[in-house]
Amino acid sequence: MPADRPPVDNPLRKKPSQTRALRTIDTLFEATARILASDGEAGFTTNRVAERAGFSIGTLYQYFPSKEAIIVAMVRRQRERVMRELDDLLERAARGECSAEEALRTYIRRLIDAFGRGQQAQRLIARLGWQLDAPALIVRAMDEGSEAIRVALERLDDPALPVPDDATLYALSRAVMGAVRSAAVEDSAMIDDPRFEDALVRMVWGVVHRG
Repeated sequence: MPADRPPVDNPLRKKPSQTRALRTIDTLFEATARILASDGEAGFTTNRVAERAGFSIGTLYQYFPSKEAIIVAMVRRQRERVMRELDDLLERAARGECSAEEALRTYIRRLIDAFGRGQQAQRLIARLGWQLDAPALIVRAMDEGSEAIRVALERLDDPALPVPDDATLYALSRAVMGAVRSAAVEDSAMIDDPRFEDALVRMVWGVVHRG
């Protein structure tokens, strides 16, 4: 995929609603992941995805206009999953079911996992998706994550965890995402290193915690 390929705004030709269509999408995603794991980007074509999934190329094109669109759709699904997990973690922390530091660590762990910890194919998908996805949606996701954290801290109302100002939240969200993205883009062994997770947790906790 050329680096100068324009961003993909609408990866799906039509939004699946029926169970059969959703299963078709899942099967195409699974085939894509298997091809990237075994053959890398060089072996990734729409024809191979359709063949590996057991569908005709026409079936694939009913849903996706290009192989780039498949990647972007996979990345957006993963991003939505991570955001739901963040909401759940923050809700649990607000109810006192886990500490704020435990919620922070779990979220950072999920984020690193999403970018491919221990999974070469997922790392490649994350890297390609970052290059191909619409920049405005990436920014919006980071802003939504920052807002969710701000609201959760307000609910906690803990003097040791004052709500950071907008500039601090902006800086923290970009610092964490930038570090994880760099580890994936550089294909760095650091993404699999437990010290990387520890460093990100210490960085964020050191800023937000007043102890």
